[in-house]
Amino acid sequence: MKWTVKDYDTYSQSKDYVDTAIVPLIPISMGSDAKTLISKGEFLHLISHEVERQLKGRVYLLPDFSYLHHQKETTMKHIEDVKRELHNEFKHVMFLTCDDTLKHSEFVLSKDNLIYLPPVPFEHMDDQLKRKLLQDQVEQILNILLQSWNKS
Repeated sequence: MKWTVKDYDTYSQSKDYVDTAIVPLIPISMGSDAKTLISKGEFLHLISHEVERQLKGRVYLLPDFSYLHHQKETTMKHIEDVKRELHNEFKHVMFLTCDDTLKHSEFVLSKDNLIYLPPVPFEHMDDQLKRKLLQDQVEQILNILLQSWNKS
């Protein structure tokens, strides 16, 4: 389910089955690293929507959480607030990111809630290779989610 009125109506009728929220974390900057960050954001967008498509009825894909790339400490506080709020509704709250600084940070996000995806630049790639790489990444995320669900 996605962040749409139609899907929210479906969610509200089947809350017992939708136990996982997925929040893509997208760093933004208009500096010299803008193109790289945009590429990471596009990649994460494709991945998160494919995960939602394959797990429709079990996961709720929230809108991308955009943050200033150079203000991680403030951002992490906001992410923690989002996580707390979502835990009121969902048993599992997972954040997806291509930002390796979040992966290696000492911030309060638990590694159990953060799925790091090494970014793949799709810009000059042929469509068949894109689909293959996309599917490989989605399978890894599905395995992580299954492990998380089996723990609880």
